[in-house]
Amino acid sequence: MKKKIYFIQPTYRDRHGRLLQGQHLFAHSLALPALSAAVPPDWEKQFCLEFFDNIDWETDAGVVGISCMCCDIFRGSEIAQEFKKRGKTVIFGGAPARLWKKLAIPVSDAVVYGNVGPQEMKELLDDAAGGRLRREYQFGMNVDFPFDYSLLAGRRISFLPLLASIGCRNRCEFCGTATMTKGRYHLRPIETVLEDMRQVRLRTRRAMFVDTNLYNDREHLAHLCERMIAEDFRFIWGAECTVNVGDDPEVLRLLRRAGCRLLILGIESLEQSNLRDVGKPNLVRRYAGQIANIRKAGISPAGFFIFGFDGDDRSTADKLFRFIHDSRISLPSVNLLTPVPGTTLFERLQHEGRMLMDDEADFLRQNLRYNSPMYRCYFVPRQLLPEEAEQDMLQLRERLCTLPEILRRSLVPDPVLAGVLLSWNLRYRAETKQIARALHCRSTTGF
Repeated sequence: MKKKIYFIQPTYRDRHGRLLQGQHLFAHSLALPALSAAVPPDWEKQFCLEFFDNIDWETDAGVVGISCMCCDIFRGSEIAQEFKKRGKTVIFGGAPARLWKKLAIPVSDAVVYGNVGPQEMKELLDDAAGGRLRREYQFGMNVDFPFDYSLLAGRRISFLPLLASIGCRNRCEFCGTATMTKGRYHLRPIETVLEDMRQVRLRTRRAMFVDTNLYNDREHLAHLCERMIAEDFRFIWGAECTVNVGDDPEVLRLLRRAGCRLLILGIESLEQSNLRDVGKPNLVRRYAGQIANIRKAGISPAGFFIFGFDGDDRSTADKLFRFIHDSRISLPSVNLLTPVPGTTLFERLQHEGRMLMDDEADFLRQNLRYNSPMYRCYFVPRQLLPEEAEQDMLQLRERLCTLPEILRRSLVPDPVLAGVLLSWNLRYRAETKQIARALHCRSTTGF
């Protein structure tokens, strides 16, 4: 076997079977930069980010490594089968591998769970070269080394990815990360994160932390911000974190000084009973003050919202709109509650006889575009018909996507951030139009 590995991060197929490819993304995952940095020096390596590139089916690599994020697992399975026909050794990994074992195992020589560091990569490739690959490998949270950003060079990615931690301290029952990490998280060494930043600084001043929750550990985040300030990176960046960061004025000040301009908050619901039912530790009564504090610190709040919880009814969409409007959420994202197979939510709804999926993977086949939203109802809500949940969610998005609403929340004092918010909000508007077409609905709001 030639000691060369071909890493592929697949793209998706849309619901009509067309591959989703293009020339520009707002952000990208760190899967391949991390894998590249872990490869031993005596192995050659080749890469394909399929959103940008076509696959080299004639590669001379002896091993093909496929890393999937979620919806791309079907395309990953296609690719694996084709390379198996060509006599290649295929290793499958990525975020959904644990949740989608039945899709990955039949088409590969080995499936990897967890993060592959240099030691684990050497073990894996030694086994591949020696013809002794095991069917499954259980690795942990191995990310304590600088990543290889060179393979993202020349790509049109608006915000290059950074990583300070993996996992999340919360255990929300709808979350795939919570299913895999079970409330555990790992903090990367500050110096390792800074080394990544030094690589990114050579290419751009725009970055996005791709941590599930940047606020997992207050002291770690504060120390990271202090080092970023001291080194004068001058990044403009955003991150996803829990909304309770709004109760921490000291950390908010540090975030702002370190260049943070956007925090993506998992707000989810305005009903405390909904949050309690799914294990989300937010306090609704604190939302207004927390978001106001984030804005006061000079950081724009973005918000994830989920529609279709057991406490939601026909009045919920209007309440969500009023909250988003009044609190001036700069970038709202509303999705239908989606019971992802493998999560606690899926298992509970299946036990209650409320699932409407003919196949566990139905929801992955509804892609409208890259990173598409969840817009179909695959279960029976308590107080809504499935069709009502879809319609109300769509109408909420349409109300949020009128041009006056978009301009109102996009026009912030920072002109660079204003341009970013306007671009993202217009993309959200385009997505909503696609959802309306997919659901065969006519706009009732004139957006």
